[in-house]
Formats: sequence, C-alpha cells, structure tokens
Amino acid sequence: MKKYYETLEFSMIQKAIKNYCFSEMAKHQVDALKPYHDLDDLKLYQDDVFHAMTIIYAYGRIPLAPYEDIEEIIQKAQKGGVCYPQDFLKIIQILKNVLEIQNYLENDIEKSHLVETMELFYLPKDLYNEIQKCIDPSGNIYDHASPELYRLRRQINAIEVNMRKKIEALKLQNKDYLSHDVISTRNDHFVLPVNVSYKNQVKGIQHGHSSSGRTTYVEPEAIVAYNNQLAQVKQDEQIEIHRILLELTKKVKSYDRVLKENLEIMIDVDVIFAIGEYGKKLDMVLPIVDEDFQGIEMLKARHPLIDQNKIIANDIVLKKPQDILLISGSNTGGKTVALKTAGLLSLMAICGLPIPVKEAKVPLFDEIFVDVGDEQSIEQSLSTFSSHMKRLVAITQEASKKSLVIIDEICSGTDPHEGESLAQAILTYLHEKGAYVLASTHYSALKEYAKESDYIKIASVEFDQEKMKPTYRLIDGSVGNSYAIEISKHLGLNQQIIDHAAFLKSESMTTSQKLLEKLQTEMEALRQQKEELDKLQIEVQNKEKHYQQLLDNYQSRKERMIEKAQDEANDLLKQAQDKADVILKELQGQMKPHQVIQAKKQLDDLKYQKKTQENHEDHDYKIGDIVKVLAVNRQGEIIDINKKGLLTISMGGLKLNAKKPEVQFMHEKVPEKKETSNIRSLRKATKQSFELNIIGMRYEEAMIAVDKFIDNALVSNYSMVRIIHGMGTGALRKGVRKLLDKNKYVKSYQDGGPNEGGLGATLVYFE
Repeated sequence: MKKYYETLEFSMIQKAIKNYCFSEMAKHQVDALKPYHDLDDLKLYQDDVFHAMTIIYAYGRIPLAPYEDIEEIIQKAQKGGVCYPQDFLKIIQILKNVLEIQNYLENDIEKSHLVETMELFYLPKDLYNEIQKCIDPSGNIYDHASPELYRLRRQINAIEVNMRKKIEALKLQNKDYLSHDVISTRNDHFVLPVNVSYKNQVKGIQHGHSSSGRTTYVEPEAIVAYNNQLAQVKQDEQIEIHRILLELTKKVKSYDRVLKENLEIMIDVDVIFAIGEYGKKLDMVLPIVDEDFQGIEMLKARHPLIDQNKIIANDIVLKKPQDILLISGSNTGGKTVALKTAGLLSLMAICGLPIPVKEAKVPLFDEIFVDVGDEQSIEQSLSTFSSHMKRLVAITQEASKKSLVIIDEICSGTDPHEGESLAQAILTYLHEKGAYVLASTHYSALKEYAKESDYIKIASVEFDQEKMKPTYRLIDGSVGNSYAIEISKHLGLNQQIIDHAAFLKSESMTTSQKLLEKLQTEMEALRQQKEELDKLQIEVQNKEKHYQQLLDNYQSRKERMIEKAQDEANDLLKQAQDKADVILKELQGQMKPHQVIQAKKQLDDLKYQKKTQENHEDHDYKIGDIVKVLAVNRQGEIIDINKKGLLTISMGGLKLNAKKPEVQFMHEKVPEKKETSNIRSLRKATKQSFELNIIGMRYEEAMIAVDKFIDNALVSNYSMVRIIHGMGTGALRKGVRKLLDKNKYVKSYQDGGPNEGGLGATLVYFE
C-alpha cells in the first residue's frame, strides 16, 4: 500500500507530525505509522491520542526536552566498557525528562491508559544524583566528584602557581636575552621566547622556533622539575577520572533494564503527544472506526494540507445500499481535491490519527486503493490510459468488500464511447465485490447510468461561472457540467474556435441532454440565490442582536442618568430645606404652628418620588401581559419576570428590560394557545435548574458537568438554558461551544445579553 500512501501525500502528514517530536527515534516511529488491522489495537491507540489532546488542551504541552538514543551506551556498559562524560549527559537528559513528566502528572490528570503508561516511568535517584554530582552540563568532571580528585586538582593548581611565579622570575633575570616579554607554552610546558642569538645563554630544553626563525622557545632547567611533577599529578588525575567514570558506568549497567524501558516509553509518549499537538493545531477530532459500519460519513471534512483559512469544508457521506460516489464537474481540480480528501482522511483514520472534520465514522478498511494523477510510463512505453488501466487492473484484482477505492477520471484518455463502457463495467464489478468506491468522471453516459442506479450516489463540485474558478464545494445529488468551452474561453482561446465548439456541442446533444444541461444551470443559479438569501438572513439576525444590545445599553445609561439627576435634585432640595428651616425659625413668632408644619410638608412634597401609574401601580403583572414601554412609546409583551420584579419585554423580536413603574399596562394577551415549554413553569415542575455555573471547575470536570446538564435539560423539555463559564482565558467558553457543536439537539447558541452574563455566559436553544 506504500505507493497509495505517496499518492495521497500521507508522508506530508507524517512530516507535519514530526515537527512536534523531540527525538530522532520518535520521528522514525512516525515514519513507520501504518494502518491497523485489529480494531482493538486501533481503539487503544485512538484512546491514547484522545487523552493526549485532552491533556494538552487542559495543561499545555508535555514537558519533554530533546533527547538522544542511549541503546549503544547501555550495550557498552553491559560489555564492561567505560562510558564517556558525553554519554552520561545523554542519560541525564532522559532522566530529567522522566522527572519532569512525573511532576507533570501531579496535575491530578484523569486516569487513562496513556496516563498509566506515563506512570511506568521510573527515576533511579541514586544514578541521577551521582551523574549530577560528577559531571557538569558541558561534560567536564566536577572537582568534588571525589575527595581524591579534589586533592589532585588542588595540587595541580598549586604546582602551576609556583611554576608561573618561577617563570616570571626567570623572565626578569633573562630579559636581555628575550625577543619579547610574553611567556607562552609549548607541548604543555612553560617556555621563554629567547632571541636565537642568545639561545645558549639560557640553559634548558629547546621546544622549537618561531615561524620567522628569530626566536627559540626554551624551557628553563628550573622549570623542568616542576613540569615533571605536574605531568605525574595530571596522570594521577586522569586515573582518578577513569575510576569515577567506571563507577558511574557500573551504576548504568545496574539500571540498564530501567533505562531501556524509560527510553521506549518516552519514544511512545513523544509520538502520541506529537500527534496530539498536530491534531490540536488543525482542530481535529478522532473518527469512529467500526468494522460493522456500512458506509462512510465525514461531516465538514477538510484537507489537512491546504491552508485551513481558505479550505472549504465538505460533507462526504456514502451509506449502503449506495456504495459508489460518482463526482462530476469542471476541469479545475475540485473533484481531485474531494477524492484526495476522502482517501487521505480514511487512511489517517485507520492509522489511529485524528482528522480535520466535525465528526466522522468509517469502516476498518483492509486496503485503500488510489488511481489519481495523469502519469505516463516512458520506460514501459505506456500511455496515460495504459498507466491508468494498469492500476485499475491491480485494483479490480485485489479490492475486497472491506476496501476503499479512489479513482480520478475513471477510464479517461481513450475513445469516449469505449471509456464510458469500461468505466460502467468496472464500477459494476467493484459494486458486486462490495467495495466502497469514490470516483470522478466527465462522461455524460456514465452520469446518466449513475442517476438510474440505486447503488450510485451522484455529486458535483461547484463552479463559479463569473470568476471562472472552482469553489471546491461538494454538492450532493447534483450532476456537474465540465465547462470546458467556458474555461477555454477564459484562458484566451480564439473566439472563433469557441463559437464553433459551442455550435458543434449543441448539434451533437440530444433534446433531453440540452434540457438536462439547462435544468442543471438553472438549479445552480437557484442554489446560489438561496445561499445569498441565507447570508442576508444571518446578517439581519446579527444586526438585530446588535440593535438589541444598543437598546439595552441605552436603557441602562438612561436609568443611570435619571437616577443621578434625581440625586442631584434631592441634594438641592435638601439645601433649600435647610435654608428654609433657618427662615422659618426666624418667622416662628409671626406664624402659627400649623402654618410652619404645612410649609415644611410642602417642601417635602417637592422631593422626587419615582413615577407610578395612577391607575395600575398595584397591577399584578403576568407573563403575556401587553404593556406600553413609556421610554420608547411602544407596546410589547412581557415574556419574563425575575425575582426582583424586573420585566423582560419583547417588542417585535427586540428584548428590553424595564421596571414596573416604567411601563403602562394595556391589556392581557388574547389567549390562543397555551405555551407548554415556558421556562418559568418548567422551573416549578422540575428540580433541574435552567442554568449551570462552571466557573472555577477544571476543564474535564466542567465538560462532564455541561454534558450531563444538557442531557437533563433535554429530558426536562427545556427550550433554552444558560451556561455560565466566565471569560478568563476562554478555555471553558471554547470547550462548551465545541461540545455544543457536537450535540445534534442543539439548535443554536449565543452570548448572553447585558443582563444575562454577556461574554461570560452562553445561551443554548434546543430543537
């Protein structure tokens, strides 16, 4: 099947996954990914990938650092060799990764097979501590690796200090014989740069000349003894270092099995989390793979190798008794993209990988056969048709009822009548074998045959005639035109040729074919009009929400301004009252007591009191009452009353919150039909709350709570509920909406209004 992998560009998927691996061993394992033939093994692998993605979403990337293979190092230790410092650095990096993962698992991650696998990591602390104690990050041996090494290095340092003092003294004594005053070393020996004319004036061992020949490097006799002593101590130092490395090697040998197991687990975990990271980046999900499933179902499928910001998601659905999907349409690559998407995602699915879809379900294919591309074999003297036919011969011989067959432009490149006949015969044969087939064609007769066959489903790729470009949208139940003449015109073919070709095409078509082409064109125009209307409807809904928010904000600002004005007016009145009290005290001798009391009452009456409707201030408002909102002078219906008596009023689809004194009762709603799904009545009839608060929960705990809450709401027959998740990092909000997207009973959802939690809450509406 390797050649089919290459045709579907599976190697590009592997390359993308390898970008997230931390070692070459993990990358090699990714290169070895292949389809599973045992469903239990596949599901176990999918379970690991699923939990890796869940952990990444909740706790971030796994804390691995790049690591290398230590198999040869372990073998060296087992055979009695001595490991080098760089070998121990490779071992320590793996042990550091083990420690980091053990700390990572302290996040109270939900138990799973993957977590149990990571819990198998074992950290040999004595080996870890010994290597850390003896070898620094650069591969040098620490002075304190052993008391003896520390003693020897102190001795070396003392000898070198004495030597430097001695050589400095000799330099001063022989300064007249030196060519310059810089002391240097030759062959690890301190030497004086003696002018060649005075080389016999300084006694010692000569260590060569300068490139010019004017300087002789002499090791003075007084320094020779120091150098001999230094060489001996350095030799002892190397012996001690060898002993330390040998002891560390023995420890490695004692833990050889543990180190091997740690490495094997680390490679597996590395690969699983690399797949999880890739799946997270492209917002992928794990498909359901079921041996007994009779069909292919990929909803909102996207090709993973195309720019995800530009790709068009398509539903690729094929269910028994239909086992062949025949795609037609223009010569602009849309059909091939659809076929490759189905083939590549199916291959990824049976390899245990997540795929870029909303949801998917496929059988456990035993083989995926592909005939895509326009290839000629010059070496074998094969034409395009012969190359295609050679592959089709192999496919018809090897395909089974558990196989998926992808054929682009079936039986093209030959006489149309013969090609159509061959294509029909091959499709019939593959159907009788029970294989699933996704094929594309331009043959008109094959399209007619497909429409008359119960086991063939037809689809077409959309083509924008105005822009002369494919939209890459797959349309079920539609037969597409090739648009060969139109595309040729767009590419600059002579108009005379275009006109002649159109005439010849018209002459060769039967009446039914002409009617069919006209019908297809009209259907395409109607479909595009419907899409435009759908876009306009969404735009209107968005504007309606926007204006509702503006109205709510206006109402809120108006209330605050009125309240502020009331407070200011009352303050002014209080000041006036204080002044009036002073004046009244002065007039008390001239006014009767009851006149003073009456004057004070008149001042108190001037204080602002909230407006109430004289005729209806005691009215007991009910849901369904028709009221006039005084601020906007419009009538609406009360659709909700909260515990504080705040009314929610619907006015032509717009919602407004108002207090009772701000409305005027008009009349009760004319009874038509009792509303059985009213949230208030349901709240009284069940213990299930119409809202859920998940703020402060862990991600997994929150998703479980939301899932259960939605199920209970559906059982309780709620038409709408509210989920409070807060804004925070946005992880809970995103998780809630992902879960809602997967629930087929959720009709829609939206952010809460100003009085409903805003962006910190999601309102959910059910079918």
